[in-house]
Amino acid sequence: MNKIGMGSPRTVDLANGVHAILELTTIGDHHAANVGIVTTRKALVFINSGQTEAQARAIWDYAQMAAPRREMTYLVLTHHHLDHCFAASYFDDRHALIYGHRSFSSCMAEMRKHLGQHDYQGMLMEMLKMTPETFRTTVGNVHPVAPHRHVAEELSLAINGEEIAIMHLPGHTRSELVVYHPRSKVLFAGDAINTKAGPVTMFGQPKDWQQWIAGLEKLQKLEIEKVVPGHGDIAGPEIIDKHIAILEKKLAAAAAK
Repeated sequence: MNKIGMGSPRTVDLANGVHAILELTTIGDHHAANVGIVTTRKALVFINSGQTEAQARAIWDYAQMAAPRREMTYLVLTHHHLDHCFAASYFDDRHALIYGHRSFSSCMAEMRKHLGQHDYQGMLMEMLKMTPETFRTTVGNVHPVAPHRHVAEELSLAINGEEIAIMHLPGHTRSELVVYHPRSKVLFAGDAINTKAGPVTMFGQPKDWQQWIAGLEKLQKLEIEKVVPGHGDIAGPEIIDKHIAILEKKLAAAAAK
């Protein structure tokens, strides 16, 4: 059943303590980003927060059911777009340690200026074309939170003996991060991979797409079995090759103009 501010999410148990939550929607056909969860012996690691209070609560409750009584909580924000990070305050209130790229806050400030808004509520209302009343009933009492820890190019976390690799992969945005879990061979790709719409290049220029390709080529060297994209269904590693090919065609077309 579709719930206000949440849509009809689908949960996927990827085994080895790794989960994904797909098909979150906020209002109308506005899709929030997919969410990943990695569980360790004592911790929960969330990748993206959802966009509304209802989404964040559902994500949190699912994780508590899948891996109860974990003592530590981490949240990785794959980038600053509001469908990925708007409900971060829900996890901050629950003492999550939040990671994001070092450009996260400056990118957020640029987006706020571009939209002509002074606060996060105004930003989301402008993007989704919603009224204050719709915002209150749909989004609820959440807002983005600046990362507590900054990632530059790459950061490897050791959490209860589990490696969580966070890598900078700019292209879709300057603040884009991906998360790789070596034990399960699962990549949480943020919007570096989008199986719903293909690579979304509207926020960059050809030089950014070149960086994007270089980052994807680095991912090809990893042992990946499943890719959880920022939007769309879970795919195999061949989706990386397909994105490279699409971006190369875009670059060739741009160069021919």
